Amino acid sequence: HFLMILMVIKLFNLRLRRDYLHLYAISLVAMLASGSLTTDLWFFPIFSIYLLAGVWTLLLFQLTKTSEVSGDVWMSAHIRHTSHEENHRVSPRLFWIANGLALGAFLITVVIFFTIPRVNAGIYQKGFGENLRMSGFSDKVNLGAIGSIKRDPSIVMRVELPRSPLHDARPLYIRGVSFDQYDGKVWTNQLSYRRSLIEESPGTFTFRGKRAVSRSQLGEAMHQKILLEPLDTPVLFAAPFIESVTGLFPSLFFDATGAVYLPFPSSSRIEYTVVSRATVLVPADLGSEPGPYPEWVVRQYLQLPLQSDRITALAGEVTQKHYRPYEKATAIQTYLTSQYRYSLDAPLAEQHQPLEEFLFERKTGYCEHYATAMVIMLRTVGVPARLVTGFMATEWNEYGHYYVVRQQDAHAWVEVYLPHSGWIRMDPTPTEDNPPAGGPVWKVLGLIVDNIKLQWNRLFVQYSAADQLAVVRELKAEGMSVRNKALDSMTLLFGAFLTVLSGIVPHNVSQVRIGVLGELLGVAVIGLAVLFWLRRSRPWVARSLWEKGRGHELVIAQYYRRMRTYLTGQGFSNSTAIAPLELVEITHARWREAYTAVASITEVYCRTRFGHLPLTPEDLKHTEDQLRHLLELRKPQA
Repeated sequence: HFLMILMVIKLFNLRLRRDYLHLYAISLVAMLASGSLTTDLWFFPIFSIYLLAGVWTLLLFQLTKTSEVSGDVWMSAHIRHTSHEENHRVSPRLFWIANGLALGAFLITVVIFFTIPRVNAGIYQKGFGENLRMSGFSDKVNLGAIGSIKRDPSIVMRVELPRSPLHDARPLYIRGVSFDQYDGKVWTNQLSYRRSLIEESPGTFTFRGKRAVSRSQLGEAMHQKILLEPLDTPVLFAAPFIESVTGLFPSLFFDATGAVYLPFPSSSRIEYTVVSRATVLVPADLGSEPGPYPEWVVRQYLQLPLQSDRITALAGEVTQKHYRPYEKATAIQTYLTSQYRYSLDAPLAEQHQPLEEFLFERKTGYCEHYATAMVIMLRTVGVPARLVTGFMATEWNEYGHYYVVRQQDAHAWVEVYLPHSGWIRMDPTPTEDNPPAGGPVWKVLGLIVDNIKLQWNRLFVQYSAADQLAVVRELKAEGMSVRNKALDSMTLLFGAFLTVLSGIVPHNVSQVRIGVLGELLGVAVIGLAVLFWLRRSRPWVARSLWEKGRGHELVIAQYYRRMRTYLTGQGFSNSTAIAPLELVEITHARWREAYTAVASITEVYCRTRFGHLPLTPEDLKHTEDQLRHLLELRKPQA
């Protein structure tokens, strides 16, 4: 804000040319400051426009500057002679030169950005704005808390599946935290004591020893790459169940339910990779005799609030024909899915028993009501279960090949403990058939823009030293591949050449001499190519250096300076406010005898100084004669 105020003040005080330079410097500092204060995509087009405008501004500023060789005196920024108005237009050559300079500056900026060493700040990066407010991911959650965020389309995270390139249209369950105790209105996590995860290698944290979740049968490993927005919860989200996490974290923690936590809520986006393995249903749990439950499972996951006769009767009625735990869970899930209606417009419970109100009166609700009902009904019939909150991702970005997870995707489901399989996910919430917001065109544009944002964050915001090392390794591998292909091609050509050469030279010449002759011939060809290039390039280089040099400018500038000095001695003002062509007009009005010489010298000076046209010997001789003639004149006294 200080820079903006300073810039506005400077805009009202642009009197001298150096004031413009001050304004340029302030704008540059403001752009640098904004780059450190934002990570949003809008910075890129603004920076590109600023770079183009900056190159044009400095170029035009230089073109309108006139100076004396000695002392480098500032002159006027305007050439006021109307007869030369057509020369003030921007030529096509100048247009392309300026744009080429801007493009070159942009490319150099990109190269510098990707090559300078990186300092990884991880979750210590400075954030801007407020973190997204989340409900349902603390140690205590009221029944219905998730419903408050189910209408919010804000993006929470983006999840890529690098090892699963094909999208099978199935929803992706992203686990947050779980709860084991319910008092009739509030869910709590009694196993929230957190322990540190072991850092197996720098940035990689793994579960070792006793598992955070009990399971005896593991599914295939699921690799995820997650970009998490700044949230007001320290929970680290991933598909169940996490085996390892890799990211720029100082430390990570976990509890006995399998939830993983940051040391504190991150104020900036964080990117991390996760390897997860879900439990699968073991055939033994479908057998005739259910196995026993561990003592800690019975103690922790069969707790019930005040006994409800109606809920007990309903659970017994739904599961009366089933004996095995998995069959009971399936029966309750089917009953809730088919007999109740999903709606976010369900009113808040008015009774002391909101679960009974949902099951027997309203019969409409959202995911928390369904999951709570299933957990309590399972516990009533002796099957351990717990409530889990997280996200159910269904929005697939086909342009970037990743899931877009929004706050409205917040979800609650059930994990049922089976004696042989461990924790198995079950979801009793019926599917909600809501059409996507906006038309197909807006949806496609939204997906494309979101993919651009993801790539911007990955290539610029989250670009780290590890990414630099990966790029270097890839370039090295590509370079080795290109070199090997070139060597193979040269070997084939050289072999063909030797074959032809062996048919030309006499047979009594040894193969060694033929090889030496071939090598000498190759060196000669390369030398001729270098000489040809030098012959073609040196005149161009010399000509460019001469055109860019200031030898002819210094000569004519010396003549012009002597003319100005002489006119000052004759009573003319040497003020910096008088431009060259304006001085010609003043001479015409006050001393007509000197007008021809002054106009001629000034015309050659402007043509050389601003038009960068080379001087011919005739121009130099003519200017010298005009200066000598001027020095012989004496201005009559007024």
